[in-house]
Amino acid sequence: MIKKFRVFVSGNQKELKEERLAVKETILGSAVLRKFFDVFIFEELPAKGKPPVLTYLKEVDGSDIYIGIIGNEYGAKGKNGFSPTKREFRRFLKSKRQKELLLYIKGGDDSKRDKNYTAT
Repeated sequence: MIKKFRVFVSGNQKELKEERLAVKETILGSAVLRKFFDVFIFEELPAKGKPPVLTYLKEVDGSDIYIGIIGNEYGAKGKNGFSPTKREFRRFLKSKRQKELLLYIKGGDDSKRDKNYTAT
């Protein structure tokens, strides 16, 4: 049996909905890629009784590949001052397992980007 790698797609849900879905559809729409990859995007999970942050961080922990998409909007800040995307990114970086990280930046006009974006 072929081991499937878990892909976590991160990015501001409101601003980057189409892009997040496109990543998932591209991977799962390919007969070859879907043999090797499962894709997680948060908006396709049914509502549960747990806080959302626990759910998406658990998914980050179980992922082999992180695909981050950065747009113009930082997102709502939590108690720690980070958006969900930033929390996911930082959690993935702290993982002890060897994993792959891919970041994509949408657009080229940084003057439109929320000033809350920083490297880590």
